[in-house]
Amino acid sequence: MASLYKEGIEVLSTHINKDDIVIVASLNWGLGHAARCIPLIDYLLSLGTKVIIASDGLSLKLLKKEFPELPIYELPSYGISYRYHNMALNMVLQSPTIAKAYYKELNIAKEIVSETKATVIISDNRFGFRTPTTKNYYITHQVNILHPIGFLSKIASSVHRYFINKFDQCWIPDFADQRSLAGRMSVSTRLKNAAYLGPLTRIENKVVPIKWDIFILLSGPEPQRTILENALIKLLPNWGDKKVLMIRGSEKINPQLADVEKNCTILDLADTMQISDALQSSHLLIARSGYTTVMDIAHLDIKAIFIPTPGQTEQEYLAKTLSIHWKYTWIAQQNVSEIKI
Repeated sequence: MASLYKEGIEVLSTHINKDDIVIVASLNWGLGHAARCIPLIDYLLSLGTKVIIASDGLSLKLLKKEFPELPIYELPSYGISYRYHNMALNMVLQSPTIAKAYYKELNIAKEIVSETKATVIISDNRFGFRTPTTKNYYITHQVNILHPIGFLSKIASSVHRYFINKFDQCWIPDFADQRSLAGRMSVSTRLKNAAYLGPLTRIENKVVPIKWDIFILLSGPEPQRTILENALIKLLPNWGDKKVLMIRGSEKINPQLADVEKNCTILDLADTMQISDALQSSHLLIARSGYTTVMDIAHLDIKAIFIPTPGQTEQEYLAKTLSIHWKYTWIAQQNVSEIKI
């Protein structure tokens, strides 16, 4: 079972008690949001608190796989995809779909609370999942949304804070001091009520034998996940007899996998134990620079090559910031063919 930092334990023990009924609602935007909810759910269950899971898509499947005994509710999909290499454009074009999901969430949240008698909602980046009758807590590390164009960053951050402030408190999965992993993104000076949980990771640091030379961990919105998968598949023959594990983060059939070398093991999805073992038994990780991945590996002895999702400024910022550390490098997706192992 994953454990929380003392900051997270203090926050949860202050706002949630054993007799509460808690709904944990995760955004389905890659698997990172669901993955970082796992240590929270583990901790609540260790207290004897009743927990209900709500999400959609692969995030719901992952949480259901981790906690098959818990009640599950399916939420409307935000339908987020990265068609263009411009986050602002992607969000503008998808804003009608996101708005529709938001208003559906408001109603569905009330229905689920009425049915389950829930007293607390923990929403990881689902800003429509809250009700007037529950205590509502919102999880995000991206209080400040970064963008190369300054005024777009200010507008996006203001809009995000508007929705965050509708919750009783914002829980930030980061440290508030110099140990911060998210840097400028997690600074909360303009929020009315925020608390820092410390990083949320489902990975326990263990000493295990090295099994893999390279661990490829894929996730994130389509079509960029598939584009990266195909680019990396083309590189496999260049890596000779190196042992490779690829966890695709998708159940979608990819015909290009038919010609993959025998020294490469392919999994569609993986649970916490599989991810933990893979991370700690590999020399090198190749992955998106998603914040959950950053939290998972920050305390591990593993090198990493980060490939940010094109146009996702959060991942670009994290990749560039982390590459200062000797263990980490980053490369743009269009230059993946230049990776040398």
